[in-house]
Amino acid sequence: MVKKAFLFIVLAVLVLLGILFFAGQRGGKGPAIVREGDRAPEFRLAALDGRNVSLSSLRGKVVMVHFWATWCPPCVDELPILDRFARARTGSDLEVLAVSVDEGGAAAVGPFLQRNRISLPVLLDPDRAVSTSYGTFKYPETYLVDRQGVIRRKIIGAADWSQPGAAELIAGLLKK
Repeated sequence: MVKKAFLFIVLAVLVLLGILFFAGQRGGKGPAIVREGDRAPEFRLAALDGRNVSLSSLRGKVVMVHFWATWCPPCVDELPILDRFARARTGSDLEVLAVSVDEGGAAAVGPFLQRNRISLPVLLDPDRAVSTSYGTFKYPETYLVDRQGVIRRKIIGAADWSQPGAAELIAGLLKK
């Protein structure tokens, strides 16, 4: 019995080492995780209203790229607060893009937004290609991109956008 357990552990370790070896042979190419100071990956996504939006078309503005989903409880709690935050800054050089990773796309997102009276511009990333290009692994996840397209802040998990610190963070980016 002990001998079988030992052989199982040895076999598991060998399989793990083999996986690591082959991943190294490919150069360890998996999704990159975008960090503060990196250039924000370019994307073009369809908005819920049918238009296409690209990150590069917003160059010169401060852009908040916010990845979320209707099935994510912290996202559902955060989105109305983020919506109020964005509406309070209408007319500024801040552009808030709520990027939904719901597999159901518009069919899943539209009714949720209506029910919750959310007016944020929502982009659809149902195959999570853009989310993956940012290395997003936990929702919600927010990236603050400066006027030159560089990520200045990465926030993993829900943020309370009603707090003064949130307003100060955005104000600081808008001044630059």
